[in-house]
Amino acid sequence: MGVQFSAPSLRVLGVDPGTLHTGWGVIERKGRTLEFRAAGVISTRGFHSLPERLRVIYTGLVDVIHDWEPQVLSLEKAFLAYNVQSALRLGEARGVALLAATQAGLRIAEYNPTEIKTAVVGYGRAEKSQVQKAVFAFLGSKVAETLGPPVSQDATDALAAAICHLNTSRLSERIQEVGGQGKVLRYKGQGQRRSLRNVLAKSTVAQLLASAKGRGKA
Repeated sequence: MGVQFSAPSLRVLGVDPGTLHTGWGVIERKGRTLEFRAAGVISTRGFHSLPERLRVIYTGLVDVIHDWEPQVLSLEKAFLAYNVQSALRLGEARGVALLAATQAGLRIAEYNPTEIKTAVVGYGRAEKSQVQKAVFAFLGSKVAETLGPPVSQDATDALAAAICHLNTSRLSERIQEVGGQGKVLRYKGQGQRRSLRNVLAKSTVAQLLASAKGRGKA
């Protein structure tokens, strides 16, 4: 006896920021299907100053957003690294990505690296090669064909961030669908309707009564 849920279309831009290589990938959810749209890498090789590299990353992401019109940006949260300098550089690349997305009116979603790996691979400490294989499994061989060998791990990491949000948002939408005001649980095959609020209220009352009885016996 399952519950029926709607799954609206959603297009997500995943970004794997870096000052030398910034991976990006666009995935769209239609119904219950994830469809690969595009992916690539913004390379700043040949630009020696950090401001120039950040400009290239920003301009590249603005172009991607304009071309593919995503609704959400998904990327890793800032994290502490053993190399403080590397962490600072990564933070600057993240800031550029956040700026480009915010200016375009995109919603922002940030996830821990372990959350992304778990959502895609099912294991929070998966290697990059495992993440890449899982992305291919989700999206099909078209990804590898589009990006060409060797497929950049920066691009597949960006696609993994997009997949993570699409999977996570689907669960969130289901919770909102059954937990909001006026929402109704619909069960296949029986045509029954029960207000989730009433179910929760009855459950809470039953727990309180049981607790009171237990204290009376003590």
